[in-house]
Amino acid sequence: MQWRLMVIFVVMLLQSCAPAKQKEPPLSKAAPPKTIAMQVIVLVSEDIPAYSEVAKALDTKLGQRGSVLKLNGSQVENIKMLAAYKNDEHKQLVSIGLKASVAAKTLTNRQVVFCQVFNYQDYELLSARHKGVSMMPSMSKTFSTWRTLAPSITDIGVISGPGFEDMIQTAKAAAKSQGITLHHESVNSDKEYQYAYKQMADKVQGYWLVPDNRVLSGNILREVMTFSVRNSKQVAVFSEELLNLGGLFSTISDNQDIAQQVLDRLEQAQNKDTIPGPDIVYLDKMDLRINSVMAQRLNLEIPEQYRKYEHAP
Repeated sequence: MQWRLMVIFVVMLLQSCAPAKQKEPPLSKAAPPKTIAMQVIVLVSEDIPAYSEVAKALDTKLGQRGSVLKLNGSQVENIKMLAAYKNDEHKQLVSIGLKASVAAKTLTNRQVVFCQVFNYQDYELLSARHKGVSMMPSMSKTFSTWRTLAPSITDIGVISGPGFEDMIQTAKAAAKSQGITLHHESVNSDKEYQYAYKQMADKVQGYWLVPDNRVLSGNILREVMTFSVRNSKQVAVFSEELLNLGGLFSTISDNQDIAQQVLDRLEQAQNKDTIPGPDIVYLDKMDLRINSVMAQRLNLEIPEQYRKYEHAP
């Protein structure tokens, strides 16, 4: 019995004298590989300010990552030229304007963000890898400006060709947030546009014109503007020319805003198979001009904060 106690004592003594087992240092985690930003090809339909200014803003924001390519050939030639990018996994594309966007549609396995296209539904430009930025200036700012300029306005009409349900629903929500009901009619020709415009006159105090050239011709635009002036209707227009014909105010999309929204979409899609988010994102800003002559004619006082946007035709 005594020798057993001795053995236990020796074992315990040896354990107490054994060097303490040191903890292994934690394995250092390897730094994640740096994401290399993809190169961006900016396709420009034609050399007009609405396209070239957006391309210039994008080129500045992208720096060495970007290159601008102006399309000068026929659509067949443009499609052949773009075929060189079909299998280039390290490039994203931006298409500015309809011509470039239709050509880029053929690059089904590449990410494309299109902009400055109004009737994109007609050309089936949308897919999981092809998404867009709206060419319409901020609708929330449009209707909040209108409410400030004309506090008593409650009903506004808008007429367009078919296929703009998403945009119209967004506009209706923006108008409703200002206490305004937006009445929409869809038409198929400029003659139908003119008829719907006049038929709507009894229930609206103003019209919101959208640049749908499928159902708007120069002659019809002049006629509906003349009708609006004669009937004391407030009209929000999309160009200075229409402002001079009797628009109350004009809203034009901001080129820097378009470029930034495009860039945001490109960044969100980095190293992804598809472009995340909605099919179309809407703009946050707008360039505003107010027709001071029409405001006076309509007995509207331009608030102090908006007087810097006054324009007298």
